[in-house]
Amino acid sequence: MNKEKTKRILLDWRVIILITLLVVSFLAIQPNIFNQEGAQVVYLSPQGAIGNYSSRGLTTLTTGSIITGLNGIAINNPQQFYTLASAVKPNSYVTISYKNEVFPYVYSASKLSLFITNASELNSTYVQLSQVSSSALQYGLDLVGGTEMYIQPNSTIITNTTYSTIENILNTRLNVYGISGVSITQIQTLSGAKFIVVDMPNIGEAQALSLINNQGQFYATIGNTTIFNSSNPSEVIQQVCLTSSCPYGGLQPPTLSNGIYTFDFGMALSKQSAEQFKLATENLSVVSSSSGSSLSKPIVLYLNGKVVENLSIESTLKGVAAQTVLITGSGATYQQAENNMKTLQAIFQSGSLPVPIKISSIDSVSPVVGSQFISQIYLLLIAAFIGIAVVVFLRYKDYKISLLILLTSAAEIFIVIGIAALIKWTLDVPSIAGIIASIGVSVDDQIIITDEILRGSSMVEFTNVKKRIKRAFFIIYVSFFSFAAIMFPLFFSTSTLFTGFALTTILAMLVGLLVTRPAYGQIITKIKEF
Repeated sequence: MNKEKTKRILLDWRVIILITLLVVSFLAIQPNIFNQEGAQVVYLSPQGAIGNYSSRGLTTLTTGSIITGLNGIAINNPQQFYTLASAVKPNSYVTISYKNEVFPYVYSASKLSLFITNASELNSTYVQLSQVSSSALQYGLDLVGGTEMYIQPNSTIITNTTYSTIENILNTRLNVYGISGVSITQIQTLSGAKFIVVDMPNIGEAQALSLINNQGQFYATIGNTTIFNSSNPSEVIQQVCLTSSCPYGGLQPPTLSNGIYTFDFGMALSKQSAEQFKLATENLSVVSSSSGSSLSKPIVLYLNGKVVENLSIESTLKGVAAQTVLITGSGATYQQAENNMKTLQAIFQSGSLPVPIKISSIDSVSPVVGSQFISQIYLLLIAAFIGIAVVVFLRYKDYKISLLILLTSAAEIFIVIGIAALIKWTLDVPSIAGIIASIGVSVDDQIIITDEILRGSSMVEFTNVKKRIKRAFFIIYVSFFSFAAIMFPLFFSTSTLFTGFALTTILAMLVGLLVTRPAYGQIITKIKEF
């Protein structure tokens, strides 16, 4: 193929889109091509000596940080870190070297000095480490190991709101713990039984049970005064309104006002909390703004030692021992406002779930088993491509066409995986199976395009190459919509097994339809000089 033909191919807008998406996908996936060494943080305990919050205040070591050294000694893997940490004497300082990614393949290096006590040893209870990720992809626990729980409310009075409230509280709690890749969803069986499914990759069974059963420490301050604290029974929030019929101010869903969506819900404080609120606000000044007047200091909400929200206080509440207060908030869209409202409700309730919960089942997958799954998937993909290469070459007896079909299918898979990395979609075995299944569809469509271009038709109206491509794409479009009609019901299924398979299959077919098939059609046309 001469330079002029290559130039025409590379300058075609369909090929430019394909190349652009491949570059974007590469940056999203971020394969570990530089063989990064160290130990990557996958979980931090807020109560420990190492975490987002510690006895020495806020640190910048977070989930995803790569620990590269301990007391000046290089760390190459998690076991090396734990071995060195076990030799640290209590009541002494340690220096942890680490780095955080600030842009694909760009890192900021930092050091953290921590004081270790008898109650805060550097072990897996406080920091969970793994090998440095080979990419930015998030894998399900069936691939990297972890724990899956099926949870139900343990009460005779259960509503849909009960399930949603538990889900929101657990989401807020686990997000504060900083667990990466956690997934919390509601499912319903064919018999009508409902469960909340919690997936925690890289987390062992004992640790997962501790995280779920731990009620969480919630407290709020105004300035230096703590106005309620979940660890003190006399200073708890008595009730958070979740419905409009709540006697403590009710609930007003998001409504559009002056271009933004606002909401409010009531909350009942204990007498002790109301008195604390009065003492904390009576000496505050009033600040006026375009949105109204409020007090000079906000209510700061903490969950397990981490700041999760700041709420302004209306000036009318200055020095008032109010046991019923109205929490207000807003969002740019209805969905954003509703999410903000649910998050606030979950935070206020995080010290206690609305009803007791029971764990119906709990399953753990060993990281060793997960790594074996990943190795088998890679082998399966290689075997699939080898089989496709043989079949395509036997059909066309042309290595250029065979290679182009394989490269186009590989590019399609790469883009799909890149999109998954970009939207933080957790890849599990069903999702990978959907990607593998899409390879066959991709090759079939390219064969249709190739046959139309090479053979044409005896009918005059199809002798023009553009008409042949249109005929091929008509067949491909029909195939896509037929297949999508089958997959869409599975995508909205309550089973996560079907959802992952359906999403990746539909996504792969959509990428093929809009990006790789048009690019392939143009490339094969120019190669054959039509």
